[in-house]
Amino acid sequence: MFAAKFYVDTKRKNALMLRVTNNRKKAELSLGFQMTEDVLNDLLSTNSKSQNARMRSVLRHWQSIIEDIKIDLAKEMRDNEDAKTIRDIISTAFFGEKEAEDKNAASGEFVVWFCKFADSHNSPQTRTRKDYYHTLSRLKSFARNLESLNFSDITVGWLEDFDRYLSATCRLNSRNHHMRNIRAVFKYALRHDLDIRNPFDRMRLKTEQTAKRSLNTEEVREVFTMEVLPYAEIYRDMFKLSFMLIGINPIDLFRLKRISSHGRVDYQRAKTHKPYSIKVEPEALEIIEKYQGTDNLLMLAERWKLPSSFGAAANKALRSLGSKPAARGRKRSDGAKFPELSLYWARHTWATIAAELDIPDATISLALGHSGENRVTDIYIRRNQRKVDEANRRVLDWVLYGKR
Repeated sequence: MFAAKFYVDTKRKNALMLRVTNNRKKAELSLGFQMTEDVLNDLLSTNSKSQNARMRSVLRHWQSIIEDIKIDLAKEMRDNEDAKTIRDIISTAFFGEKEAEDKNAASGEFVVWFCKFADSHNSPQTRTRKDYYHTLSRLKSFARNLESLNFSDITVGWLEDFDRYLSATCRLNSRNHHMRNIRAVFKYALRHDLDIRNPFDRMRLKTEQTAKRSLNTEEVREVFTMEVLPYAEIYRDMFKLSFMLIGINPIDLFRLKRISSHGRVDYQRAKTHKPYSIKVEPEALEIIEKYQGTDNLLMLAERWKLPSSFGAAANKALRSLGSKPAARGRKRSDGAKFPELSLYWARHTWATIAAELDIPDATISLALGHSGENRVTDIYIRRNQRKVDEANRRVLDWVLYGKR
């Protein structure tokens, strides 16, 4: 079985290296970082005191990859591969391509950091990681040499060329979505003290108006009171509950744990990872009690394994509301009243109706969790929370009872 060891090469300006040894032969791989031997030893220690959590995480990730390669080679009975071949296998696993022994330390850093950022969202409860890898696949189809590019190669001109490439198959907002994913990787690298320039500081993303994704007051009332097939009742009720909880996202609705002693649901938004709190109004409580769960607030996790499975089933049913069942009880969307309706429309609908009631934009933004990063005192937090509670009550009174 081969051996792999991290070490610092003082002859290469303290470059972090990996030495692979097998059958008394050695091969080396430059890893693109610089540090002292003391720092490396501390990072590799089980009782590391280093404050560089990023580098410690990278090393542990690499160690895990090496152990997986050892297992795979053993299963394939390839224990006697020469050191250089094993070095190249490790290089491919680390950086996505085979590297020469004297490869520049910074080469390929963009893809490495892109994957690192995407993998930081690796949770079975979220599709974010998959979304970033979709952007990466588009980047790879555009630039055949992507895996050898540094951040410095990703310029405004390069991004504009990528945008033109995407324009053949994507609408503007879809192209901007890929651009925002790339921008997020740049911001991630900057937060980890990488010395790079962000081209998005000199580039403005244009947007186009999206198709309608909200119901008007009469339409949302119709959805709430519409007679539905038995199978669709839970989906219609979850749309109502999402609306009554200020358009809570399906994934957050799925994960809710409990109602606090103050009559609120408190949670961390899956999308932004920020804390969030919503007052549970009596109408929402009635629905919650109807679908009360054992471990979670709602029984959704007891019926669906993943939020995405629940969301897909709910959206399919919502788009069929108003249609007649086909023969033998099969469901179809022919003649559906709102063929584009989805759970996410509850969020847009709440915001649209709130605006029509002349609720201030600042309060609507707070309600939707679009507040900025500025920290304020507890007094202002309570005041803003009260404003949001009052806004939600006004929206519900208008939609449910016609009271302004």
